[in-house]
Amino acid sequence: MTIEEYLKQLNTKTELFQDVYEYAVNNRVPIIDSDALTVLKQLIQLTRRKKILEIGTAIGYSGLHMLSVDEDITLTTIEKDEASYDISKENFLKHGVSERVNGILGDAKEVELDDTFDLLFIDASKGNNKHFFEKYSPLLTDDGIIVVDNILLRGQIVEENLHSKNKIKLRDKVRQFNEYIYENYPSASYLNVGDGLLIISK
Repeated sequence: MTIEEYLKQLNTKTELFQDVYEYAVNNRVPIIDSDALTVLKQLIQLTRRKKILEIGTAIGYSGLHMLSVDEDITLTTIEKDEASYDISKENFLKHGVSERVNGILGDAKEVELDDTFDLLFIDASKGNNKHFFEKYSPLLTDDGIIVVDNILLRGQIVEENLHSKNKIKLRDKVRQFNEYIYENYPSASYLNVGDGLLIISK
């Protein structure tokens, strides 16, 4: 691949999985922002990640995109909502990647895994980011990378006048997690793309 072809590939915004994307939009299924997705895929490509653990499958949109980076990539992905899990299975099968996916139906707070991974992607209930981080980061290889999506909570992370107790509680939990990473992992990167990406090297 030439440099020109590589740059063209990075700048291409064509949706690879239009059917899955349209389903998400039409059914209000939260999916990763396109800019954040581009960064995530570039990171996977440039660092040559091969074994990915995803917390929060939803309908398989982000999983499909991560698998599309390289045909040697395998994905273990956990989803607690049965309806979403079933849709993700259909999407993985439809797009020919099911043999590279280990889909797990269960609560990620309770699932136990006996495997190692080189990338952990956390995109589930935001109030549990710290729990997921502490539970699953020990499964990473020495050069493992953790990526956490939605660390800005659509701007609510800096909002002081929230009126919902649930939103305040969620904001405070995400703030505490972000501060924990800042204090304990000085090399972590906070990227202002999409709804905020946090990238941590183990």
